[in-house]
Amino acid sequence: MTYIFFYENYDIYKTEQLCANLYRLMEMIFIARKINAILVLPNFYFTPRNNELIDKNNELIIDRIELIDLQNILDINQIYNICKCISLTEYFKLKHKNTKLISKENDNIPINNNMYFTIYRILKYDIENKIKYSSLNILNHLINLQNFDNIIIHNYNRLGNPVWYHTYQDEYKLIRNSIKFHNKYYNNINTEIKNTLMVHWRRGDFKLDLEGEAETKEYYKKYNKLNKIDNLLKNIIYRSIENEINNVFLITNATEESELNTISSILKEFNIELKIFKSIKDNNNLNYLFTDISGLIIGSKCKYHLHGYGNFDRMSQYGRWMIEERNDDKQIYFIE
Repeated sequence: MTYIFFYENYDIYKTEQLCANLYRLMEMIFIARKINAILVLPNFYFTPRNNELIDKNNELIIDRIELIDLQNILDINQIYNICKCISLTEYFKLKHKNTKLISKENDNIPINNNMYFTIYRILKYDIENKIKYSSLNILNHLINLQNFDNIIIHNYNRLGNPVWYHTYQDEYKLIRNSIKFHNKYYNNINTEIKNTLMVHWRRGDFKLDLEGEAETKEYYKKYNKLNKIDNLLKNIIYRSIENEINNVFLITNATEESELNTISSILKEFNIELKIFKSIKDNNNLNYLFTDISGLIIGSKCKYHLHGYGNFDRMSQYGRWMIEERNDDKQIYFIE
């Protein structure tokens, strides 16, 4: 039996984005299922959200890192129902003799031999470092591998919405439906807001000068333009009147109180009540994660959604996860 371990080096990959990690977990499950391997369930490295920690070079300063066990937030049994899995603790007890180690192309992070020898009890491995990290590239390469009982994908730090769902829609739906939060999170959410417009006003990320291809830069430029408070209000009021809604549930991060007060005051003139759900700065005992999960669950219960400029392929992963949580893409709007 083959084991596959997506090793994430916390020295190079840090994020506060819960849903980015959940989509990466989906890709891990997808690849493991396709090659009939046992997936080593990873831990996730989170940096508690604090978008205010930005230096003069527009770089996010990491104040600390937290290692999150998936079992603290997910119903792992649902994943076990569709994918053969093993915990990290169980994996560390194994002694592998025949390992294929795949490293990110042009990766300048050195492979630490002592780590693999002592921690993972791997005596010998065959390394390959010319694979571009996307789910389909890795899958197409692994399908042709033979005679390896252990596969490690080193520094697996891919971001972005999953693109393989276009080709494997049934598989995507099966895997997505297997990733559910603990019932305790759902049970603690009693808000009944079905006849409400959920608005996801994504702000924090765009305080940074994000790098990327010309297409990506143009996307952020247009997003910021459409994301301005006057245009946001126009979209909220239009959709509220169109659907005869008097309640708006706003999910946002890193937004000035003066802006929120302005939005609330103007909406009141149209007899629209605003409820604001903000990211919290209390990072003790994973409270920031509970806040994220609560926002996803409450937002998914709203009948109407208004998301940032884009589409399902190119949108906030937080917003996309919320749409999929409700399992219904009706009454979904994007800022225009």
